[in-house]
Amino acid sequence: MEVIETLFMLIGALGVFLLGMKIMSKALQKVAGSRLKTLLGKMTSNRFSGVLTGFGVTCVVQSSSATTVMVVSFAAAGLLTLTQAIGVIMGANIGTTVTGWLVALLGFKVKITAFALPAIGVGFFLGFVKHTKISQWGEVLMGFGILFLGLVLMKESVPTLDDPEALAWVVGISDLGFGSVLIFVAIGTVLTVVLQSSSATMTLTLTMVAMGWIPYHLAAAMVLGENIGTTATANIAAIGSHREAVRAARAHFIFNIVGVVWALALMQILLLPLVDLLVPGDPNIPFAALEGEGAQLAMAGVYTTHLAAFHTAFNLINTSVMLPLVGSIAKLVVRWVPEGAAKPGRLRHITAGVVATPELMLVQAGQEMEHMLELVREMFTSALEIVTASNGIDEAQIEQTLQKEEITDELEDQIVAHLALAARYNVSNASADHITAMIQNVHRVERIADHCATLVRIARRTREAGHSFSEGDRAELEVMGRRVDTALAGLGRYLAGEGSPVKAEMVERKIDKKRRKLRARHIQRMTKGADDIPVQLAFLDLITHMEEIGDRAVGIVRRAEASLPESERHPTSEVPKGMTATG
Repeated sequence: MEVIETLFMLIGALGVFLLGMKIMSKALQKVAGSRLKTLLGKMTSNRFSGVLTGFGVTCVVQSSSATTVMVVSFAAAGLLTLTQAIGVIMGANIGTTVTGWLVALLGFKVKITAFALPAIGVGFFLGFVKHTKISQWGEVLMGFGILFLGLVLMKESVPTLDDPEALAWVVGISDLGFGSVLIFVAIGTVLTVVLQSSSATMTLTLTMVAMGWIPYHLAAAMVLGENIGTTATANIAAIGSHREAVRAARAHFIFNIVGVVWALALMQILLLPLVDLLVPGDPNIPFAALEGEGAQLAMAGVYTTHLAAFHTAFNLINTSVMLPLVGSIAKLVVRWVPEGAAKPGRLRHITAGVVATPELMLVQAGQEMEHMLELVREMFTSALEIVTASNGIDEAQIEQTLQKEEITDELEDQIVAHLALAARYNVSNASADHITAMIQNVHRVERIADHCATLVRIARRTREAGHSFSEGDRAELEVMGRRVDTALAGLGRYLAGEGSPVKAEMVERKIDKKRRKLRARHIQRMTKGADDIPVQLAFLDLITHMEEIGDRAVGIVRRAEASLPESERHPTSEVPKGMTATG
C-alpha cells in the first residue's frame, strides 16, 4: 500500500513539473513572438547555421519536441531541405541539455522553495498587468516557479534509503554488467515515449541519482535512452504527413540511435572518463557510503552536474561526428522513405497527435493555407482551359476540377478548426486578431474555389445547350484569365513572404478595368442583336466571376496586412488612395 501511495505521489509531482514546463514554454514562445519566426527563417542557409538555429530555438522555447515538430512542419512545406532539417534537429538535441543544467545547478544545490514560491506569486500577479509583455513575462516566471516546485515534490516523493530493502529492486537489475546498462537505456526510452518530454525524464533521472536510487553510470545509460525516446514526438507528428516530413523524422531517429550505439560502446572508456576529467568531484562514490545529510547533499550536486555534463558532452560529440555525414544520412532516409511511400492526406502541414503551441499552430495554418491556395490555382488553370477549349468538353477534366472544390471545402473546415483550437490558448490580443483574420481569409480562399467551380459549370452548361464561344471571345477570356492568374500568383508569393501588397492592388485595378471594358462591349453587341444572347450572357457571367476571384485574392492580402503588428507589415503596404480595405 505504501508503494502505491509513493508511486501516485511521484506521478503527481511529475505532473506538476510538466505543467510548469508547459506554461513556461508557451509563455516564452509568446514573448519571442515574431523574433521566433525570424530565427526559424534562418534555418534555410546551411547545415552549420541550422545547428545553431536548432540550439537557439530550443533554448527559447525550452522544448526540443516543439522544435523538432516545427522542423517536420517546415520540411513538409518545402521551406527546409532534408539536409537543413537534419542540422536543425542536431542543434535541438544540444539545446535540450540546457534544462538539465538548469535543474542540476539550481535544483540540488540551493533551497528551491526560496525562489520557486516567490516566482509563482510574483508571476501570478504580473499576469494581471495590462501591458502584454509584462503579463507574458509573468507567465514565464510562474511556469518557472511551478517547474521547480514540481522538482521539490519529486525529491520529497522519492523515499529515503534508510531501509536497505527499498533498494532491493534496483540492486536486482544493477548487477548484470552490460545487461544492466541496456535495461536502463530501455527504461529511459520508454519513460520518454510515455511522458513525451525528454526534459521531464531527465529531471526524474537527476532526482533518482541525487537521492541515491540509481548509480551514476546507470543514470547515464538512462540519459542515452531518453535521446532515443525523444525521437517519438517527431515521428508521431510525421504520421500521414508529407514525404519530406517523414524523412526528417526518420533522420532524427537515425541520428540519435547511431549516437547511442557508439556512446554505449565508448561510455566506460571515453565519455564517462572525459566528463570526470572536466567536472570537479568523483561521482563514482556510492551514495550508501556517505554519512550525514551535508555529505549527501554535496554529493547530490556532484552526481547531477556530472550527469548534465554527460548529456551535453554526448550531444556535442555526436553532432560533431555526425554533421559531416548529413548527406549520407539524407541518402539513407531517402532510401528508407522512397517516392510515394508517404502519401499526404488532405492536410499536409497540420499535424495531429502532438501537443502544439499557438506559435507553431499559426505557422502550420499559414502553410496549410498556402497549400490550399496552390490547389485553388490548379482549379483556376483547369477552369480556364475548359472555358477556352475550342472543341468540345473534357468531362474527365471537369469532374477532376469539381472534385478539388470538395477538397477545398474539407481543408477549410480543418484549418478553421485548427485555428479555433489555437484561439483557446491564452494568446495576446494581436494574435487573436491575426487568428480571426486568418479564419476569414481561409473562407475567402474557399470562395475562390467556388468561383472556379462556377466557371466550369457555366462552360459545361453552355456547351450542353449547343452554344460555343467565338474565337475572339475565347481570346478575350484568356487575356482576362491571365490577369486573374497573376493575382493568384501574387497572393501565393505574398503568403510565402515574397509579394508586395501594392502590386496586388495594381493587378486588381487592371482586372477591373478589363472587366468593365469587356462588359460594355458585349452589352453593346447584345443590344444590336448581332450575337447569340445566351452565349453573351454566359460570357458576362464568366468575366464577373473572374473579377470576383481577383477581388478576393487582393482582399486576402489586405486583411493579412491589417492583422499584422505595425512592425511586421510590408514597408509599402499602405492602400493606395481611392482604394478601400474591405475587399
